[in-house]
Amino acid sequence: MVVINDDVFPHHHENDANGGSDDGSESDLGSISQVKQWIRGSCTTELLKRRLPFLQWAPTYTFRSIFHDCIAGFTVALTAIPQGIAYGAVAGLPVEYGLYTAFAGPFVYALLGSVRQITVGPTAVMAIMTHEYTLKGGAPYAIVLSFLAGCIELMAGLLNLGWIMDFISGPVISGFCSAAAVTVIVAQFKTLLGLKFPGSSFAKVFPGIFANWMDISLWDTVLGFSFILLLLLLKNLTLLRKTCTNWSCLRNRHVSKAIWFVSTCRNALAVILGCVIAYSFELYGYHPFNLTGEIKSGVPSFHLPPFSFERPVSNSSNSSNPEFELVTFDTILSDLGMGLAMVPIIAILEQVAIAKAFSNGGKTDSTQEMIAVGMGSIFCSFFGCLPLTASFSRSSVMSASGAKTQFANFFNGFVILIALSFLMPTFYYIPKSVLGAVIIVAVYSMVEFDEILPMWRGRRIELIPFATTFFCCLLINIEYGILAGALIHLLLLAHEATRTKSSYIRYKQQQQGVGERIVLRADRNLYFPTVERFRQALGRIASDNPNESTPRSIVIDMSRVSQVDHTSLKMLKAMLSVWDKKGERYSFANVSPDLERNMLAVLPAGINILRVRTDNDSADSDENAEEAGALLAVSTCGKDGGQRA
Repeated sequence: MVVINDDVFPHHHENDANGGSDDGSESDLGSISQVKQWIRGSCTTELLKRRLPFLQWAPTYTFRSIFHDCIAGFTVALTAIPQGIAYGAVAGLPVEYGLYTAFAGPFVYALLGSVRQITVGPTAVMAIMTHEYTLKGGAPYAIVLSFLAGCIELMAGLLNLGWIMDFISGPVISGFCSAAAVTVIVAQFKTLLGLKFPGSSFAKVFPGIFANWMDISLWDTVLGFSFILLLLLLKNLTLLRKTCTNWSCLRNRHVSKAIWFVSTCRNALAVILGCVIAYSFELYGYHPFNLTGEIKSGVPSFHLPPFSFERPVSNSSNSSNPEFELVTFDTILSDLGMGLAMVPIIAILEQVAIAKAFSNGGKTDSTQEMIAVGMGSIFCSFFGCLPLTASFSRSSVMSASGAKTQFANFFNGFVILIALSFLMPTFYYIPKSVLGAVIIVAVYSMVEFDEILPMWRGRRIELIPFATTFFCCLLINIEYGILAGALIHLLLLAHEATRTKSSYIRYKQQQQGVGERIVLRADRNLYFPTVERFRQALGRIASDNPNESTPRSIVIDMSRVSQVDHTSLKMLKAMLSVWDKKGERYSFANVSPDLERNMLAVLPAGINILRVRTDNDSADSDENAEEAGALLAVSTCGKDGGQRA
């Protein structure tokens, strides 16, 4: 161990009288060299391949890869089509808007995505968040939200701002996902029961069901719950082969693939079966179900998002010749409000989390995923789409289907494009209760109540941000719920950070006329929330002196401190002033050079600062810290021996 006392070993600085201009020119040349080096490092083939991932797999793309990607894309499309229709309805828009997002997003991800198993498009979370703004301004608000959210996501990726996501903890995300899933499920129960009343939030739908129970449609209810049971059965169909191991036919490879295909495409099969049932009743003149109705066919035109538009005045008295008002871009921005921040944050969270889940433990390029989802959302807005992000359910299908490259997304989007062009008249007969069943079965797994028990067994305090987020999202607003949960969790962390546990060791002296030597060790950086507790620790040392006539020596060990803010330094200055009046002798030990400069900016220049280091950098351990404290105390007060109390 090496002890360096600046009073004993002063630093000698040699100044070159003629070096001022040379230093300036060298500094300028160094800055120019750094800029050139940064530009040279930014324009590399490796970086180009990272930002355009298709350059990595395109040169080795084979016909075998095309076959596998085509099968995977077609299979995912069979899941994406019914989900796109359903999520368009969840967003409060004509159902074709969900299909627009389902076809346009994958084309962009095929070129810019970094994970081959991922597919993007409309999701339940994005749909429920968009619904709030479609109530204010209809489809134009959803389209502009998609464009602006994409711009923010793209900028966040280019500026490497993914660290902002670290401020949203796991319990907050679990509470948000659970609340969003419950909101979607409750809203779909209104459709499942054939009820029609305003409102889609939990606080409006749940009481509305009881208030309108007399209007429940028996046919829609029976059909909806029957399809929920059917979808659950098909979802767990693959478990049949694992359970019934004695059935030889289930061990056949072709039978296993057929079972997997039926289970994977259950949503498409449910929609087709629902159309057949509804059409059969229509042929005989019966109309027992609420149908989806006419869906606009064809590919949407490519045009700029509606940054300003005209809409009818809601309180216009003349219904035959309604008045129109101009909605400007400023009005749209004002109405979107918090959504401009929360929609990109949630989209990035979902995108990066799903990318990490399918990276199989490998490195995930979060920056590229943010760029991909941002570009996809911007591109989709030119076709009139909703905000998009990665879908876990469809990505699972993509992974299980054996996709070889991201180009499988191209086939996925192409199949949906075909459906938009030719199959929309057929979807007229889809019962709304069947779509409700599809959505309920798709999102119920998002309810993460299974996270409660591990948190209860582990850190129960994390149930507070979970519950805060869940109930605020459910009863008030999704955006404010996320903010409230994140803020509560950050406050809990700040509260724990202020609970400093500074400890001190007393060294009693054997010689007459020499007082105690006390080593106080701060256990963390000193910031203003910790000031009071550290001041109390210093105060206890100052007040706990049984023999005030005998001087003491106090050593403050700063080995675990790298930063001290101005508030803490002012407190130290005041405490040192009190010690000076009492004749106490004090020193600061294990002070780094940067910390020393920070301290001397506020504390008196004559204070004794000792620097301690060890060859194996183990001064943070308890034994070395005690040894360092004893040695520093001796070096400060003399070479006489000491005995620990």
